[in-house]
Amino acid sequence: MTISQFIKKLSTTFAGTAFVALSGVTAAQAISITPTSNGNDLVNEILGSGITIAPDSINYTGTGGASGIFTDGLLSGIGIDSGIILTTGTATDAKGPNSSDKKTTDNKLPGDSDLDGLILEEQTTFDATILEFDFESEGGDLYFNYVFASEEYVEWTNSKFNDVFGFFLNGTNIALIPGTSTPVAINTVNGGKPLGTDASNPEFFNNNDPSEGGPFFDIEYDGFTNLFTAQALGLSAGTHHIRLAIADAGDAFLDSAVFIQANSFSDMPTNTPTGMPTDTPTGMLTDTPTGMLTDTPTGMATDTPTGMLTDTPTGMATDMPTGILTDMATDMPTDMPTGILGSQSPEDVPEPSVLIGLFIVGFAGSLLKRKINKV
Repeated sequence: MTISQFIKKLSTTFAGTAFVALSGVTAAQAISITPTSNGNDLVNEILGSGITIAPDSINYTGTGGASGIFTDGLLSGIGIDSGIILTTGTATDAKGPNSSDKKTTDNKLPGDSDLDGLILEEQTTFDATILEFDFESEGGDLYFNYVFASEEYVEWTNSKFNDVFGFFLNGTNIALIPGTSTPVAINTVNGGKPLGTDASNPEFFNNNDPSEGGPFFDIEYDGFTNLFTAQALGLSAGTHHIRLAIADAGDAFLDSAVFIQANSFSDMPTNTPTGMPTDTPTGMLTDTPTGMLTDTPTGMATDTPTGMLTDTPTGMATDMPTGILTDMATDMPTDMPTGILGSQSPEDVPEPSVLIGLFIVGFAGSLLKRKINKV
């Protein structure tokens, strides 16, 4: 593991723990999922501004338990607070903590031909879950935010079990790695196998695998991507068709999921929740979550805390005469005013200049006492 990976893992763990502690909730209160296969409910959950859904165009393919509506996602660490989840297994299995790195449900369903086209020719897909509908965009553009997660991480990274999903707009996949034409999948966004070895786009990957030091997030999946934004600009006037599809690849085991943010299916970019990363239209993270650690936690020392003495204040003695410190300690008040040193509240801690002033007064008083005694 590199130093940067260690810092990222440490900072993520620290920030996640602090967030849960400060919010006054327990891990058991993290992401909540209500299973539903009602296509209208699923579409209405993600529908945002500037988009009109064509009547009677919504179609859902999959088992009843493979999809649902979720809330409290921020507590799980996935970066989306609410929205819909489409899986290749059972939607409620996404709930944390990560108790198994092999969670799976075989839904005994076929794959999807569009998804087959995104993986190697010798592979095929299974257990597809698909939500599709027709729409019109008032502004001529389309955006929506999502996160891909899977149990295939990390053990089956860079193998034939390359679970995949796609957002097919008029037949073209727009679920791509930021700045590329590469589809998002297990083998295109990962931390390598073992972690840190032969990784693909690891800057977009979050490890949660118990066998790789995890779990670090309150969610079942062993790994997941950063929050991405799918987009299509300059759509022609008229009706367009979208297919949101996900499937297992290579076999029907070890589940994967895609989380789509509520109200983000819009003709303009949707802001991420307060305190979470802000992504560009291509899905790149530009900011660090408020309160999250980058290299050094906010407010923690880098070299020396701001306002603390680094060397010795100009003009101050560097070598103290023998006995001076002893006399100073004797002459200093024993009962300190409330809030000077006894309180740990930031509001009660005096300015550094006050502390320096007290030090100088005590030092001068000690010298004066010694001079009087000599006389």
